[in-house]
Amino acid sequence: MKSQDTQLLNELLKQLDAESDEIRLRSTLRMLNLIVLTLTLLALLIMLIPPFSLIDSYVIVSVSITVNILIEWLIRKEHANIGAYIFTIWTNFGMIMFLILSATQQEKSNLVMFAGTTPLFTILGGLLLGWRFAGILTITNLIIVFFVYFWFFTTTGTSRGVFEETTGLFIPVLLYSVLVWAAISFYQYYLTSSRQKLNQARTKLLQDQILRHDLEIARMLQQRLYPSAPPSIDHIQIVAYSEPARETSGDFYDFVRMPDQRWAIVVADVTGKSIAAAMVMVMARSVLRSYITSQKTPTAILKAANNALCNDGLGNQYVTVFLGILDPQTNTIQFATAGHPFPFLRRNGQIQEIGHGSLPLGTRLNTEYRETTLQLQAGDQIFLLTDGFFEVRNAQREIFGFERLKLLLNQIDPHNPRRALEQLLAAINQFCDQVERSDDMTALIIQVLPQTYAATATV
Repeated sequence: MKSQDTQLLNELLKQLDAESDEIRLRSTLRMLNLIVLTLTLLALLIMLIPPFSLIDSYVIVSVSITVNILIEWLIRKEHANIGAYIFTIWTNFGMIMFLILSATQQEKSNLVMFAGTTPLFTILGGLLLGWRFAGILTITNLIIVFFVYFWFFTTTGTSRGVFEETTGLFIPVLLYSVLVWAAISFYQYYLTSSRQKLNQARTKLLQDQILRHDLEIARMLQQRLYPSAPPSIDHIQIVAYSEPARETSGDFYDFVRMPDQRWAIVVADVTGKSIAAAMVMVMARSVLRSYITSQKTPTAILKAANNALCNDGLGNQYVTVFLGILDPQTNTIQFATAGHPFPFLRRNGQIQEIGHGSLPLGTRLNTEYRETTLQLQAGDQIFLLTDGFFEVRNAQREIFGFERLKLLLNQIDPHNPRRALEQLLAAINQFCDQVERSDDMTALIIQVLPQTYAATATV
């Protein structure tokens, strides 16, 4: 995923978090406002009783109900944040007024009780508006409580001293408030940290999903590059198979009809895995196809393709290739390899490797390649395999290897190439025993049907 896409995703997650916070704030504020409104209405009912019917109380209750209605209106208008500030400041202001009133009436017990309730507004401010606002509210309340205590003892007098009496009652309020604020801060820090980890997990999950989606598209596009079916030739049958180790493959095979009616057969393997190998695979396929139609021999095609890829610059990657030109009229196949495993020829019950070695495509300019011409005989089987077949490992990390592969090729069906391919794959799967493959696997089997040719076989 691009950095710009990641930034957009993070902004989207922040927006979702903000919307979630807004919903939480509205629901919490509405619940608290409803509780306060209910208590205010109960107070109004109590004030209807004659002993409690005081004009000042009616004014306070009326103002409180008005504030509660205003807050509900702000919630409905999606201004819950403003409503939260009004709610917290108004309720805290009410408590401060009762605190001061108790001090003026010299009711020490009520004074201590209202001072002890100040940390509750720290909790309220923290829940609605965050730890910073809760800290400001705590400091403000502590300053007010200290000076109210100091003024109270200055007015009433004390034998211990004003400062000693003030600090004696103030310190418990201070400690309680600080502990409450610290708990609120830690709780919100924990929530913020958890949210960040959750957003990171969401981002990683979405990135993985997008990557899997892109890889799936790349896999489908790559599959379209494979030939729909091998060429149909009267006396020659060809079967093909390719299995990527991951979503995309660095292996590929191809069949190209040449202008002179011969068939070019390509089996190739790009070093590396996944997207990088797939991109080089597409490049190599295109280059080879362009030179197959313009050159006539395998060596000329490979040399031209190698120079083109070297000039394009593949970095640390290169391409191993088998390139054969099959002539159905003369029953011959001319081929050359570029760093690719040699083809296996099965003839008269014997398995042999044929060909000449050379460097892979993309490693060095002007590399020379050697050509081999094989005269086909009835019953011949030619196996074109990538290194994924003999380098596969089992659960004990044991490699399948060349010798085991040659023995297997000599045991599979000598007449039916499709059946032979099925037996080859079954033996590989049995050896692996569910172990994940580390490399792509591609195989072509060219089967010469049982007919008699006048020509003799030469390698």
